[in-house]
Amino acid sequence: MTKSYKNVSLRKHRVYSVEQLILAYGVTANTVSNWVKEGLMPSDGQKPYVFRGSRVVAFHKFQQSLRSRKPLPGQFDCWTCQALVVPAPENIVKVRAGNGRPMLRAACPLCSSKINKLTTETDCDSIQDCRNPNIPTDCCREEKMGSSGGIGINEGYQSSTYSSQNDRIIHSWQKYAGRYDEKTIVKHLAAIRYFENFHSGKSFSKLRVDDFASIRDDLKRRANLTSDDRMSASSIKHTISYLGSFFDWLIGQEGFRRLPRDFRGYLAVPKAVIAKSAQTKQKDFPSIEEAEQLLLDMPSNSLVEMRSRAIFALAFLGALRADTLASLLLRHIQIERRLIIQDGQASRAKAGKSITIYWFPIPKKFEATVVEWVQRLRMLGFGDEDALFPDTKWLKHKINSAKQIPVMSTKHAVTDAFKVACNNLTAPYTPHAAKHTIGAERDARPLTHQERKAWSLNMGHETEQVTERHYGTMPEDQRFEVLENIGGDRTSDINLLTDDAKIALFDAVLGIYGRRQ
Repeated sequence: MTKSYKNVSLRKHRVYSVEQLILAYGVTANTVSNWVKEGLMPSDGQKPYVFRGSRVVAFHKFQQSLRSRKPLPGQFDCWTCQALVVPAPENIVKVRAGNGRPMLRAACPLCSSKINKLTTETDCDSIQDCRNPNIPTDCCREEKMGSSGGIGINEGYQSSTYSSQNDRIIHSWQKYAGRYDEKTIVKHLAAIRYFENFHSGKSFSKLRVDDFASIRDDLKRRANLTSDDRMSASSIKHTISYLGSFFDWLIGQEGFRRLPRDFRGYLAVPKAVIAKSAQTKQKDFPSIEEAEQLLLDMPSNSLVEMRSRAIFALAFLGALRADTLASLLLRHIQIERRLIIQDGQASRAKAGKSITIYWFPIPKKFEATVVEWVQRLRMLGFGDEDALFPDTKWLKHKINSAKQIPVMSTKHAVTDAFKVACNNLTAPYTPHAAKHTIGAERDARPLTHQERKAWSLNMGHETEQVTERHYGTMPEDQRFEVLENIGGDRTSDINLLTDDAKIALFDAVLGIYGRRQ
């Protein structure tokens, strides 16, 4: 039986080598060999072994479930190898403990260490009966086990539907995929495993055009809004892209060069299917005025509540993603220069992007909330390299200035902050709504072309089209209102324009008039 390994997190779709398991679990090669002896199945019989992450995780969970179970009469706890073992009955010796109680003594079949077990006279009789050749060897166990010399691992956690013949080539692809971000690799692997599971683990070397066409048909089915396992238009397009990238690489590998090279044509899904699966519901987001009111209504009696207010405020002040917010350091906020430093090396930014963000010109309450939080952390002894939004345990205990306070590993605090802000709303906003609010605010203001471009760049978008296409899209009721007012008095609209915009409009009118003359 293995240790708990609570701090180890393996990816279920990823394939690991022995060296990678040694590094992840902090064990030796002998320990991994013992796992295999105890029932951990390699992906195939070839050496060096490779293991699928889901199998390794399931193995350890099953081993831990055995630890919480009371040992049966024929089972012993070995404290050397941390295993629940079953020695051969002929190797078990009955002795007396110091207090006179009966005790069984044997050698661990895995590590040969001495093992002892306080027991009862009844259990001793059961062991004695097991030595009788006319009695089944499992007589000392009152439940079905896998074998007389093991703990039933194969029955306990292995699945008959598990197929691993593609794991070794996927492990090779993972080396190639090191060029991608870790999150991107995870998404690629999910698409590859979907393809593999759909074909019941069929070897990639035996794929034909019909196999790719059947995946296309399944994606078309999953595009239907009534499907139980429905996929969004974006997920379908990404899945096709990930599969295309993987099989483009696979065709160049030894043993796979006979794969159909026109497979992409068989994966292509009609545009009408993508449109059918496209999200029709507009994304909900507050106006900047509504967001300000939500901020004002948030409680601020404790440090945790102050942290929630600062998270909510900074999400709008910098149009930041939830994961980026949760991973910022105190030095990333420069109050004097009104800047947010999004460092792709130090924080969890999308695609590792680094950008310097100037605080968006929104109501001053957002700025004041963030400034107040930064100043409060400085008073508590936080330094530049400490987390901007530390975990709750660091806010409830005295700060040790000699130790760097780590950032939160998840974005739950950001999600919780928005839940607190939207506590009185029937439809709460998600953290990503802040980016939509800032995107919509750009269109709500009479900005020049240069100002609109600067606004988009400040959101981290390379072009204005990205902002217009994905953020702050016009709600249906607002669209109806704008269309209804077309043709009315435009004087008030012209008065809202800046001087530069008025000059540009005047020049355009003169140009049109001149051409007509």
